[in-house]
Amino acid sequence: MSTSRASAFAPVNIALTKYWGKRDARLNLPLNDSISVTLADPGTLTIVEPRANLQGDAVVVDDEALDAAGLDKVHKVLDAVRRLSGEQAYAGVRSVNTVPAAQGLASSASAFAALARAAVAAYGLDADGPLLSRLARIGSGSASRSLDGGFVLWHRGEREDGGDSYAESILPPDYWPLRVLIARVASGRKAVSSTRAMQLSRENSPYFDSWIERCQADVPRCRAALESRDIEMLAEVVEGNCLAMHAAMLATTPPLVYWQPGTVAVIHAVQKMRAAGTECCFTIDAGSHVVILV
Repeated sequence: MSTSRASAFAPVNIALTKYWGKRDARLNLPLNDSISVTLADPGTLTIVEPRANLQGDAVVVDDEALDAAGLDKVHKVLDAVRRLSGEQAYAGVRSVNTVPAAQGLASSASAFAALARAAVAAYGLDADGPLLSRLARIGSGSASRSLDGGFVLWHRGEREDGGDSYAESILPPDYWPLRVLIARVASGRKAVSSTRAMQLSRENSPYFDSWIERCQADVPRCRAALESRDIEMLAEVVEGNCLAMHAAMLATTPPLVYWQPGTVAVIHAVQKMRAAGTECCFTIDAGSHVVILV
């Protein structure tokens, strides 16, 4: 194998049934399956260039050096690619985002999906869909879902090494050409990261176990709604799943309250529009912004 400079773009994905709980934090293995929709435009463009003269991986994101926590995640992905490819050179990495970071809009999903795709090409590794998904998952769990278009299912898997935990497309983008609107209701980074919040919820939310049970039941219902293009059924599943996740977060100690007044206002507006006949529904990840499917 040989190395060369490579670039890749990956879009964000929006979870229709959520990933909020890990069975293995080191490998980002989820406790439940999840379904998402991949967007077309917002995302991350990443360039990976292996260089023999580097003493370590050098990473710049939006013209700023990456912090220690982010750098550690990037190292893990690149180390996994190097092990599989047999190449040892460290890499220079440069990323540009068209989605704001740490605001509950899945920026880490596009970031690590783009990194995995560019790194595989740069290190000359022949990686199929499941392997590429698993490599992206090492950096961020939801990144496993940002490598395919359309509607995507992430298998939680059963193996301890994560070999069977990957995402795959279940319906192509044109199967049901929904449009996705993002209502940004606040600015700035959220106070508690998703990684930390997820851990806190599992440790002390009294609703966490029932939340995971709800997720497993919601996945086949969500898939059925998508396959039948049933917006009413989709709204029931997607909104219910979202609100159940936030209920578990609100009951965490200390409570995880990401919503802002604008969040609640948009929820009411969407519900009012649907009652008046508009085909739409909402979902909210670990943040204040509301995503609307129409």
